[in-house]
Amino acid sequence: MIKEWDYLRVVACLSILLLHTSSWVIMEVGVEPEQTIYLFLRIALCYATPTFIVLSILILANRYHENIPRNFWSSRIQYIFIPYLVWAFVDALVVESIYQKGLLWEKYFDNIVYGEFVGWFVVVIMQLYVIFTLLTRFKWSIAWFLPLSVLVTLIHHTVILLPYPIFQENSIWLRFFFTGWLGYFAVAYAMGIYYAQIAALARKYRYATIVLVVLAAVFLYIRLLLGYIEVHSRRLDLIPFVISMVLLVIAWGQSLPYTKAVKVLSQYAFMIYLMHWEVLRLSTGWFVEHFDSTLVRVPLLLLWTLAVCLLLTKIISLLPFSQFIVGKIKKRTTQ
Repeated sequence: MIKEWDYLRVVACLSILLLHTSSWVIMEVGVEPEQTIYLFLRIALCYATPTFIVLSILILANRYHENIPRNFWSSRIQYIFIPYLVWAFVDALVVESIYQKGLLWEKYFDNIVYGEFVGWFVVVIMQLYVIFTLLTRFKWSIAWFLPLSVLVTLIHHTVILLPYPIFQENSIWLRFFFTGWLGYFAVAYAMGIYYAQIAALARKYRYATIVLVVLAAVFLYIRLLLGYIEVHSRRLDLIPFVISMVLLVIAWGQSLPYTKAVKVLSQYAFMIYLMHWEVLRLSTGWFVEHFDSTLVRVPLLLLWTLAVCLLLTKIISLLPFSQFIVGKIKKRTTQ
C-alpha cells in the first residue's frame, strides 16, 4: 500500500470519529455550543466521508483501470457489503435493546434499504463500483466523462432543493443516489489514472496545497456566515475542501514516516467507521455525566471509542469467518 493513501485513510477516519463524537455530546447535553468556530469545525469535518469515497475510487483506478480482476465483485461483497449487512443488524439490535419497541426487523430493513445508520456510505460506494466496472469495461474517455459527471452532480444537488413533493418525499433516497457523488467519482478516477504525476506535482508544490486548504476553508466559513449551517457531507461547498485536503495529505504524506500507528489505524479504519456509532451510543452518557466541559468530554470520549473499536475488531478478527464481520484485516507494506 502506498503510504500516503494510508495517511489519508487515517486522517479521514479520525475526522469522522471527531465529528460524530461532538455530535453525540451535543445530543446528550441537548445544547449545541454557540461559538461559530465550533459549528464551522463540525461542517469542515464533514469532508471525511467524501474523502473515503475519493480514496476508494482513486485506488481502484490506479490499480485496475486497464482490467478488472475476476474476484473484483466477490471480494467486495465478502469484505465490504456483508459486513455492512452485519453492522446494520447490530445497529438495529442496539437500538431495540435501548428503546424496546419491538421494531428490530423494521429497523434492520430501514438500515439496509434506506441507509438509516452510519454505514450508509457503503451503499454509495457499491453504486460507484458499478460505474467503475462500466467505465473500465467500455473504456469511456475521462475527457468527456469528468466534466459530464461534475455537471450531473451539480444538477442533482440543485434539483433536490426545489420545493416539490417528489424531492421532499424521497430525500432519504436522494442523499445516497450515485448521481450526487458522480463528480467525486470522476475526479478520483482521473487522479488514480495519473497518480504518479499528481503525487509528484503535489510533493513539489506541497506548500501550495496548504494555501489551497486555507482558501477552501475560508470559502466554507464565508458560506457559514451567509447562513448555510447544515452539517452534512453532501454540501457542494465542501468539494473544494475535500479535493484540497486530499492533495495536502498526498503531498505531505510522502515525506512523513510510515509509523506502526498509521498502519494499524489504516487496517482498522473500515471497522472503526462501522462500529464507532454504537460505542458512542452506549458511552456518551457516562462521559457527559462525569465531565463538565465539552473540551474534556470530546477528546476523552474520542480516545475511548477509538480504543474500544480497535480492541473489538482485533478480538473479532480472531474468530472463524471474521471476514464477514470485520472485513479484510491484513498487513500492509509501503511502496
